[in-house]
Amino acid sequence: MDLWQKLRVHINEFFFENYPYIALYSGVGVAFTAYLHYQWQMHHYDLMHWKHLTEAFSQDIDCFQLAILLGNPDDGGEMSLPEIKDRYARFILLRLIARLDRIHSKISAKRKTLTFQHCARAHANMAKAVALFRKDARKLILPNESEILMPIEDIYGVAEDEDRLLRRSGYYKLIIDTTDDTVKALFNAK
Repeated sequence: MDLWQKLRVHINEFFFENYPYIALYSGVGVAFTAYLHYQWQMHHYDLMHWKHLTEAFSQDIDCFQLAILLGNPDDGGEMSLPEIKDRYARFILLRLIARLDRIHSKISAKRKTLTFQHCARAHANMAKAVALFRKDARKLILPNESEILMPIEDIYGVAEDEDRLLRRSGYYKLIIDTTDDTVKALFNAK
């Protein structure tokens, strides 16, 4: 009985000394549970959804993605056509910049031992990067009939692995103009 009394005294002391923290954590727990319940009722987001979301988030955490997640929680991830096209335009422009930057870096590194073959290879690689950009930019400017009938995600889909690499390399921090006029000007550049 003496052990029971000591245990009861320790529990009472613990609650007396820590009641503000216990109340705070309990309130946060209630609010978090209410939020999960609301998401389940409105969007049918169960615990497996949150598990997959946290796994995906932990694999590729990015401040931009965090801002998107916090800024648009009720969107369900759906983007409008102009947003999809803008994302696609930004991706193809940044991919072109990144490829040209890598080619330039390789040439600059070989400055002392640069040969005609190095220049010819760099020129061919630059031509390939520009050709890929022009092929993808044509979809934004002049989509053909078969592309118009395809789902929008298939036409203007962004390669996630390349997109992730561009983000990690810091290219998404560049401030670039992704308007149709810019893409047209680069597409029709002489």
